[in-house]
Amino acid sequence: MKASSTQSPQAEVSAETIGALINLSGRQRMLSQRIVLQMLLASRGDPAARDIARKCLSTFESAHSDLVTGNECLPGAFSGALQQLYFGNARADARIREFIAQARAAIDAPTAETTWRASSLDALVAQATPILELLQAVTQAYQQEMHCCEVGARKRQADLVERLSSISMQANIVAMNARVSAARAGECGREFSVITQVLADIIKEMDQLVRHLVGSSNASKRSSRH
Repeated sequence: MKASSTQSPQAEVSAETIGALINLSGRQRMLSQRIVLQMLLASRGDPAARDIARKCLSTFESAHSDLVTGNECLPGAFSGALQQLYFGNARADARIREFIAQARAAIDAPTAETTWRASSLDALVAQATPILELLQAVTQAYQQEMHCCEVGARKRQADLVERLSSISMQANIVAMNARVSAARAGECGREFSVITQVLADIIKEMDQLVRHLVGSSNASKRSSRH
């Protein structure tokens, strides 16, 4: 049965959340190899290895569910690219679940049935490298989502700076025309002149805000290049 995301494919997800998903998916790579290693140690008589493998598998399976279907903190496969990776031609979700089933079969194989146990272990070991490569691709997919998130944030900031600059320029023109009109009105325009000065002070503050945003945007761009 194919799992489904708890959010729409194009849901808005914060950089902080994507960072948590990157860390979780990265940990899956380590856990997959640890499961295989512990089962190899168990086959050589290590009494604690099977229990360690079982705990690692439980953590691995739970984390995979969180990545694909989400939980109260994580969104699941929130983008079209992730949906395609998990449920499209790459079949990442199905392949990872197959690995989980193989690991469980090896862990639960009866100790007395040596042939069955060896067969289960061989099947698990054979998947060690392919599953690692697949989990690496999953982590890279989340890293690409982070890149897209950062690009989107920079674009929104640039759009905001452009809008504020446009408003500030228009307000400057209005204020200048108002000062000219107040000067032409002479004594009658004195009170109006006070209002135009307040408007000019407000515009000055807006200009300072725009310069600050432009500086922050440029610094962010320089940082992203390094």
